[in-house]
Amino acid sequence: MQSYPNIKAAGEIYEKYINDNGGIAGRPLKVTFCDGKTDPNEDAACARKGVADGAIAFVGGYDTDVSLLIGVLEEAKTAWFGACCPVVAKEFASPIAFNMGSVFSFNPGAAAKMVADGCMNSTYIVGDNATGEYFKSQAKTALEKLKYTGKANYVTLPLATTDYSSIAAKATEGDVDCIHGFMGDIQWLGLIPAMEALGEKPRLYGPQGNLNGKVAEAFPESTEGAVIIGTYPNIENAVWEGYRAALVKYEAPDLDWNSLAGLGTWAAFEGFRLIVEKMVADGITDINHETFLAASSATSALDTKGMVGVIDFTKQWDGEGGAFPRIFNRNVFYDCVSGGKLSPCAEPGPFDASPYHA
Repeated sequence: MQSYPNIKAAGEIYEKYINDNGGIAGRPLKVTFCDGKTDPNEDAACARKGVADGAIAFVGGYDTDVSLLIGVLEEAKTAWFGACCPVVAKEFASPIAFNMGSVFSFNPGAAAKMVADGCMNSTYIVGDNATGEYFKSQAKTALEKLKYTGKANYVTLPLATTDYSSIAAKATEGDVDCIHGFMGDIQWLGLIPAMEALGEKPRLYGPQGNLNGKVAEAFPESTEGAVIIGTYPNIENAVWEGYRAALVKYEAPDLDWNSLAGLGTWAAFEGFRLIVEKMVADGITDINHETFLAASSATSALDTKGMVGVIDFTKQWDGEGGAFPRIFNRNVFYDCVSGGKLSPCAEPGPFDASPYHA
């Protein structure tokens, strides 16, 4: 499932890379793609096609609402494996969902980093919707558990806004020193110049893939010292050596590869590879959707050597009231911005944000 060009491109490059290196346990990998077009019905059609074609698993996919897709995969006993960014209830709870990303911990991870950095008058910007309200509650819970004694302001961002002047004024009111914005890069590109117009340059914090290299390059002064909260470590990390080499060897298109989509797709396929290799080592010769689903469910220590923390798919999570049992990874990493470029912070992580969830 692809909804971003770097998901498809990363999958294509991984397929070439792994097959040029002997395949998975000596078997060639075949990767196929389907674009759900941000339409749940199209996603479900993609799922039905993949099942009909004999897919072993749906690896590293993303779309804004895969509820119907997961319903199809549940019936077909086929895994939704390695997702970076689960966003709907089905992804959080379905027994066929094996999420590897930790975007659910971005808000607690941001709060912890901001407190550690000495922020004492912080603003948290969230979308003007139910998800934004939930993110706000996450930040409040984290600050309480961190015993934060400073000020915390909460600003909602209308999702369709094109005028950021009022948002900038609210976000910086009262000598705010730090801002965490859970919003896309387009919103950052609108908000930062509005803050500059007010003469305000607070330290910025934002999620991986959103407060990104494009934003940092466009506004190097305002993003100096900014912190990115990530599911995956920076592409400069040694764990991505094969990924970086493959991007060069297979002439990757000019896309953001230090991103949730790029890094997350690669990590998902590496997780898939590790499970299949263990299946073969354990004497399982018939690698199909049902045997892979069973093997994934029995995996208690998926170790990608630092692409994400070690994941135990056998233990469901009971945090946040038990509503998100398939959130297996709650570690975050930190990148810092200097001179318009992203690089690992002095203490990049992984940082376990579990204690700061409800």
